[in-house]
Amino acid sequence: MRDEIEVLTRIAQCRTSSYLYLGDDARKEYIRACRFLISKGTLRSCDLPLVALYAQAQVDVRIAQKSIDDLGMVIKGVDRYGNDKYDSNPAVKIRRDAERQIANFALMFGFTPLGKKRLKGEEPPKKSASQEWEEADD
Repeated sequence: MRDEIEVLTRIAQCRTSSYLYLGDDARKEYIRACRFLISKGTLRSCDLPLVALYAQAQVDVRIAQKSIDDLGMVIKGVDRYGNDKYDSNPAVKIRRDAERQIANFALMFGFTPLGKKRLKGEEPPKKSASQEWEEADD
């Protein structure tokens, strides 16, 4: 099973040009996500660009958080008249947008309990023999 996951992960790396443009951290996340999806049997070639976007969003959150940690939520600047002004750190919006993307991808790929349920699909309720017989008459 592990060998199969390795082979399929290598195929996933080669089959999408999106992977080639990812940085090292995003590539690690991409490989981790591909392995998870392969192990669940849900990875399709058409999903690979989305997996790359998910991986990049994970890195964007980390980079944005580092900027927030270093500079704070509010940045002091100067307006055109030379007065002090305070603006929200742009990294706050970047982090928030990336977190939304991650949440959407996590649901889409089955990384959450609800997402797993949606991927599996709900089993239709079992019908009694009499109900099946009645439907067959219609």
